[in-house]
Amino acid sequence: MEEEGGAACAARMRRAVLRGGPFYVDVRAFGATREIWRAFPRPALLPSAPHDIRAEGTPMPTPSNLPDSHAERIRTLREHPENVLIPGSLFMRSGPQDYVGAALAITATLYFPDAHLPDVREAVAACFDDYEAVAGAHLTWLWHEGPRSRSGKSSYARSRPLRTMLARLDEDDALSFAYVSGRQPHDAGEWEFQVFGMRGWQVKLGHPGMSCLRFSMPILHVEDHPTAFQAMFAAFAARLRAAHGHAGYGLVLSLVREDRNQSVEAWFAERAYGLDVGSPMSGARHARDGIKTVGWLTALDHALVDQVGGLAAIRAALPETWFALYDYGNGLVVQAGPKPETGPTHRPRPASLVLPNMLLRPVRIRTVGLHNCGIDDEPRLNGDAADGWLARLDVAEDDLPAYRAALLDAPRLTEATTLVRRA
Repeated sequence: MEEEGGAACAARMRRAVLRGGPFYVDVRAFGATREIWRAFPRPALLPSAPHDIRAEGTPMPTPSNLPDSHAERIRTLREHPENVLIPGSLFMRSGPQDYVGAALAITATLYFPDAHLPDVREAVAACFDDYEAVAGAHLTWLWHEGPRSRSGKSSYARSRPLRTMLARLDEDDALSFAYVSGRQPHDAGEWEFQVFGMRGWQVKLGHPGMSCLRFSMPILHVEDHPTAFQAMFAAFAARLRAAHGHAGYGLVLSLVREDRNQSVEAWFAERAYGLDVGSPMSGARHARDGIKTVGWLTALDHALVDQVGGLAAIRAALPETWFALYDYGNGLVVQAGPKPETGPTHRPRPASLVLPNMLLRPVRIRTVGLHNCGIDDEPRLNGDAADGWLARLDVAEDDLPAYRAALLDAPRLTEATTLVRRA
């Protein structure tokens, strides 16, 4: 059969995705994700690679022939680091387009109060100092909202220090800064630092929600620095006196074209229990009501720890061979396993995520808005689907002994993968 052209192949794949048909990739093989976008015209900023053009009727790869182990995924990523970059507007009728719409990375989100106060703003600046020391060479653009709602972008290299810009803000000004690492301002990148703070007048009027800070690092950087991410997460939680937070696999979407790339996030979320979904603000709006999710790392302030039975109850439910607890001053950070977990949905839910989820379910929010309304009937997580995502790790109480037993086959913590000081 004659091979189809790239545009026809892209259209066929897009139709298959939207109707729930066969796919080129399974999310458990994050390292092999190139199979879905190699069939599309590649953005100019990505290294060139041959299109994987297939004739109609040619069998597509199945979960059984894609890499499944952590070691295989990492090896594939080292060979093809561009695999984590996803073309923009991939599932839209107008896509794919010539920009990076999403980047797979390890992400962390923390929710905290009082971003309008000077000492908290100084804590935000100190957090960025630490992040910039690691990521500064990769950052390219700054998006921000200034006084009187003026917003815009600037080159990272030419931008003022964050501490200087924060000092110029009134407590009622918007605190909104996002440092990104894409080549173009609207490209997603694996390195990103976002902070969104509630205005003083909102706090004084009892406006629901909290402020939030999100940062991300490339998967390979976290692999090569096995405690750096945990240390930064715990340090930021301490500085910000965080109420709670979570970290693990996530997609960094194009900051200013988020709406057109949420469908990629929805598609991945249906295939990976361990993937965070939604912008930082999706959790911040409900942060006073409880936690959004658990992750590889989960932060809980003392009030939340007490609500689930205290430190003793957490230790009893989460054995120290697989779970580490770190005191960040205002609460605890729980580390679930030595590495972030993808949790492919065609396999049993990972015990390292199920057990903390079931322990913390009483303090989890019941509803959330994750995505905007669809434009082209593309996949989104809204309404019941979004609320179902919150409960994706829920299991019957009678099944918990089996998940505890499953830990015996799970990777164990080591000195090389945990912080020295534990709670």
